Amino acid sequence: MPHKLYEPQNLYSLPRWRFMYWLLCDSRLPESIQLRLLSGPSIQSAALWSGTLSSLMMACIGLYRHPIPLFWLWFVATLLLSGYRAWLHYCAKRQWHQQHVATPTDRIHLASLLWSATTGLGTALCLLSGDVVLQVLAIPSMVALATATASFSHGTPRYAMLQILLLDLPLKLAVPFQPELWLWVFLVQGPFFWVALHMMVHSLNDTSKQALLGEYQSRRMARLDPLTELLNRDGWFREALAIRSAGRDALPVSLLYADLDGFKGINDTLGHRAGDDLLRYIANEMSHTLRRHDILARWGGDEFVTLLPGTNPETSRLIAQRLIDSVADLSQQYPGVGLSVGVVHCEDWRGTDRERLESLIAQADHALYRAKQRGKGCFQEITASA
Repeated sequence: MPHKLYEPQNLYSLPRWRFMYWLLCDSRLPESIQLRLLSGPSIQSAALWSGTLSSLMMACIGLYRHPIPLFWLWFVATLLLSGYRAWLHYCAKRQWHQQHVATPTDRIHLASLLWSATTGLGTALCLLSGDVVLQVLAIPSMVALATATASFSHGTPRYAMLQILLLDLPLKLAVPFQPELWLWVFLVQGPFFWVALHMMVHSLNDTSKQALLGEYQSRRMARLDPLTELLNRDGWFREALAIRSAGRDALPVSLLYADLDGFKGINDTLGHRAGDDLLRYIANEMSHTLRRHDILARWGGDEFVTLLPGTNPETSRLIAQRLIDSVADLSQQYPGVGLSVGVVHCEDWRGTDRERLESLIAQADHALYRAKQRGKGCFQEITASA
């Protein structure tokens, strides 16, 4: 079990807005890794409050020294955005831990971009004020915030670089309006500073991705059957219980328990190697027959279990018959081979736990036994008992 220090304080669901998804996510990665990268150090309360308090302090100092409309505008905008970000952060944490529903990911990151732009414009205002105290405070504060952003947001490199530019670019653009020519050095250094942070962000991102991909592959292999590369029992239970719905609407599912007919004869006559080839071939055929979101596992020997989420009885009958037909087509190459299937329907999957799921499997196994009694190569169905 990972130490709590390295566990994300709360997780964001994936963004829904197309532009925000492009900005925050890498579609080439598994969804679980995208979530881990999205929910990195940048969402920790410490990171949020350190940046918020720093920007509020600068706005307060600027307003105290120059109580003019522009500094008032900066202070009010910073205060409102800080409060809004804190509220969204609280909502996301509560929704994830208590309800496990979609978090306001898009609004959270949009608010952070607005905060970055406001902070960048505020530091530029400090430079343009001609106040030496504000200038001395604003420049290192901006550098610290930009560097911290590169470190904390490395899981989302495009987003991190946009934040850095919003923080730093306004300050650079204010340099030409200063009477002191030596400040142009600061402007010339800008591209080098951005390139350095870009390299830092991508280096940290590559390291994080490699570590997460290694962990993902290790966990994936531990949950797969080595012969067919389908889920094993443990992996199937995890996947099946992960789709429990927290919504208001009922989620119907069907569970299929399938067993090969005549498989022992194949092992006895053609050898175990031929039997293994047959199992791999059937696993591949079943995977292609099923829908992308169906959950298929090799249960052991020549048995397979499939969960069909959001499926009514009529659809599950069609799928069961397709599976039977796909195996029946192999009868010429493997004489006597067929498939029997037990089907159990569950009207509402919400709130299902391991005990209830095992009960459904037992009922599907009973339906399979009835199919075998009818002469094999068919399916029998029942409706789940409470």
